[in-house]
Amino acid sequence: MASIKFLTYNVWSCEHVAVYRRIRAICEIIERHDPDVIFLQIPPPLLVNLSTVWALVAVEQVACPRGGSSDYRGSWAMGSSLTSAPPRCSRAGEIPSDLMSAWVYGRPRLRAATCSLAGPTPSDIGAVHRRARAGAFLEHFDVLDRNVVLGGDLGWDDDLDGPLRLGGDGWVDAWSELRGGGGWTYDVVANPMLRGLNLPAARRRPDRFICKLRDFALGSIKMVGVEPIPGVARFDDKGNVLPVLPSHHFGLRLTIVSTKRNA
Repeated sequence: MASIKFLTYNVWSCEHVAVYRRIRAICEIIERHDPDVIFLQIPPPLLVNLSTVWALVAVEQVACPRGGSSDYRGSWAMGSSLTSAPPRCSRAGEIPSDLMSAWVYGRPRLRAATCSLAGPTPSDIGAVHRRARAGAFLEHFDVLDRNVVLGGDLGWDDDLDGPLRLGGDGWVDAWSELRGGGGWTYDVVANPMLRGLNLPAARRRPDRFICKLRDFALGSIKMVGVEPIPGVARFDDKGNVLPVLPSHHFGLRLTIVSTKRNA
């Protein structure tokens, strides 16, 4: 496997805004980009809707969280080459219930992981416990894990939480490394579907890929789902016609490349 593609997408829970067309559009995005590993944040009520159109995408295995709490947000890792395997915990103790990981088999070996950190509230600004919680996710991948990609909606807000501290074990933020600034996957300014919802003009980057790579190199990263769905529209409270996008978040696609010969 010379390169591996990852896709993360937070699916909007609003069922009354063209839900079937939006989910179909997400399935078409998955089919078009053909990722090896998929992280989907899906509210449970939408899982049934997703299954009705999932035939568009060939997925052989699903790795689901084990021991998760009842309010788990539904972060899934999907991919034909994934099998469930808990992270080793020589340094960090008990595995958090909202951390899930799986091996992506190949030479060299790679672990894909996702986690669920509840979004901050105004009282959490710069909270030490949130920094500790975020750091605990990374600490669960010890020195024996040479290659890890942690992806999904990490629930981190740079404006409220401050910069995400990645430590000194080789962890990098894929978007920052490859593209520099920007990377707002939740963007009220750029996503016209969110206009008319009386939302603050927020630009946040909750969806990320955090990587520790010894035998791979970052290849490319891009946003997906940034275009309106053709022929689909919604009306705001004032009767204005607005376009509909696949979700309230933009998705991210990351490609990494093996640096080993005969990989």
